[in-house]
Amino acid sequence: MATSNDRILGYDFARGIAIIGMIIVNFKTVMVAESSAPLYRALNLFSGKAAALFVVLAGIGMTLMYESGKRKNSPEKLSKVKSDLLKRALFLFVTGLSYYFIWPADILHYYGVYMTIGVLLLSVSTRILQWISLLIPLGYMGLLILFDYEAGWDWSTLEYQDFFTPSGFFRHLFFNGFHPVFPWVAFLLTGIWVGRINLRDQNKRTRLAIAALLTFTIFTGLSAFLQSQTGYFSAPEAEALNSLLGTGPMPPTLFYVFSSGGLSVFLITVSVQVCFSYPEAGWIRYLVSTGQLALSNYFFHVVIGMVAIELLFGRLEQSFSVEFAFGYALVFSVLLVWFSHRWRKKYKRGPLEALMRRVTG
Repeated sequence: MATSNDRILGYDFARGIAIIGMIIVNFKTVMVAESSAPLYRALNLFSGKAAALFVVLAGIGMTLMYESGKRKNSPEKLSKVKSDLLKRALFLFVTGLSYYFIWPADILHYYGVYMTIGVLLLSVSTRILQWISLLIPLGYMGLLILFDYEAGWDWSTLEYQDFFTPSGFFRHLFFNGFHPVFPWVAFLLTGIWVGRINLRDQNKRTRLAIAALLTFTIFTGLSAFLQSQTGYFSAPEAEALNSLLGTGPMPPTLFYVFSSGGLSVFLITVSVQVCFSYPEAGWIRYLVSTGQLALSNYFFHVVIGMVAIELLFGRLEQSFSVEFAFGYALVFSVLLVWFSHRWRKKYKRGPLEALMRRVTG
């Protein structure tokens, strides 16, 4: 399914899925205290997965912009593409920090740093990008061993105590925040080299899907097997090992990065296939519109979705059942999908997307 400008709408479809996934996970994380309820445990399996998909898609988008500039065979056009990307990165960095007091788990300011690094690597070979994407999570495991991942955190409230100090801000941004630049930038770099693959080609799409699914399966299975062996250690040792061997996003171990990266790429290939197979389906068009307003929708789920609950009930954090949070996330997502489709019928870009374009050129 493509538009007149040859856009692969499967990417927008996947972005729509990512936004809905992030809404469900984020509402659960903020509104629900830790629980042993089956639904809570089920939703925990998706923690960090939708956000990883969001970042991989950002890398693909950067490649599409860069390749468009290359086709014009003009150094000036390529320079402008890089300049525009850097200005957008700064916009996202500032926007994300601007509402930190409402949403400390914001991904947009991290996103700005990922993009800045990505711009520096847009012209390197695919093989080098793949090696860097591989080495970053491996190197991060060394950092987890050498440094204290829990520094700055109050886990009972999920507050970062020295965020507004130079050392705390740097540590939070690059090492142990919600989406630290290392190793999360590996997702963006993966998206950059995936974006170079012609996913219109069925054979290439199938091979990539198989490789991605195998990566997800192998690292998820390996993580589960290794964690099952930690019972032979003392309780403190087992806890430390389980932290290093898990597929959860905090800390983002190599098992998390490779399993989530594999799942993200697999979902992207499936999304492209679905949009090619059912080009006129109404439900696809609704999710495509949602993905095309991804930046606005991410912002809305915080400043409208979460703030509305606090205004209505006078409370928000860890104050609701997982069933309420999940149901509210579904209702809010449906409304957001409807709004996105209605907006796209009238306007080319979402509200925040249009503001970013106006500010950055």
